[in-house]
Amino acid sequence: MQRQLDHPGAEHPAFRYGRFWYYRDEDRWEWSDQLARLHGYESAEAVALTIDLLLAHKHPDDRERVADLIERVRSAGEPFSSQHRIVDRLGSVIPVIVVGDLMHDPEGRRRGTFGFYVAASADGDTADGSGSRGRMDIDEMVRRRATIERVKGALMLAYRLNAQQAFDLLVWRSQESNVKLYALAAAIDARLADVDLPSRARSSVDRIVLSAHEDVSP
Repeated sequence: MQRQLDHPGAEHPAFRYGRFWYYRDEDRWEWSDQLARLHGYESAEAVALTIDLLLAHKHPDDRERVADLIERVRSAGEPFSSQHRIVDRLGSVIPVIVVGDLMHDPEGRRRGTFGFYVAASADGDTADGSGSRGRMDIDEMVRRRATIERVKGALMLAYRLNAQQAFDLLVWRSQESNVKLYALAAAIDARLADVDLPSRARSSVDRIVLSAHEDVSP
């Protein structure tokens, strides 16, 4: 019997994030307890997870698009990211970011897909992203803040988030990996420096930089 909670996703911030796994050979999906609670269930064990249930929790306007994505995950098994809305068991609409990557066995064979959901904030530009400052001097504080802001900007661009949503995603990864916020941001920042944008993407940015002034009123 599936038991409905009052609204765990709203009452407990820790439940605003969760993991999923898809096992290709068994055509089987799993949720973490946190992800089950985000959908309004007591735990993952309380959910008989099927494709029909997955799609039933998608917002009607997003359902067809997500169904196509799920089919690609099941067949092609490619990494992906998605933004859509889920509907929990109380009918509340929750915007989510979903990021998935390939899962392999020890021999390197593709076993399936794994990833995470992050519930996007509906409001909020109150968190400043600077972390614990302690007795840090001003120069160091500014340097750390700049690093975090660069990473927030990259997340905002990649996933089309607002500033608070990007910060939420970064904070969640910090908590999930048990790595301090700045240390994680610095590691992401270093890896991003090695990313080579496809020429088409760079050309699009070039055009925007060279023509954006035309959108500004005198």
